[in-house]
Amino acid sequence: MTKAIFLTIALLTASLAISAKDEGLSGKWVLDKASQQPPNAPQRLETKITQDHSGVTIESTFAEPADGVVPLLYLGMMATKIHLAPGGELEQNAIGPFQMGSKTQIDGNEMQTDWTAMVKGDAVQGHWTQRLSDDARHMTWEIKESSTQGQHSEATLNFVRK
Repeated sequence: MTKAIFLTIALLTASLAISAKDEGLSGKWVLDKASQQPPNAPQRLETKITQDHSGVTIESTFAEPADGVVPLLYLGMMATKIHLAPGGELEQNAIGPFQMGSKTQIDGNEMQTDWTAMVKGDAVQGHWTQRLSDDARHMTWEIKESSTQGQHSEATLNFVRK
């Protein structure tokens, strides 16, 4: 009896891991509280990623910064909803008063996006790498941003599948 229960639990655990892997980056993600995050990381960030025939949609919720200013580093990811077209096609998204152009490539469990935006007359460029862990339970989102005004920032956010 004990062996049967153990085998059932093992099979269920394995099937959940396989199911998560099959979803790729699609799913609901929250910042991993057990992982060290940058001090200016968005508070209570939750991200839902959906991949389908039209591309990738990222919908996010987060606590508004106390001063109401989103750091340029998080432009695009601290948006309610954006759409990315994989395959390197240019996709335009309105983020508040700004337009963000992006090109995205997906290779297995990794998605890379190069983006540009004009913010108050300053050309801003960024790069995201979203990488799924081997167990499909964790995702890292590496972020790089630079502007023509000389600003450069980098951060890595760690997420856990919800």
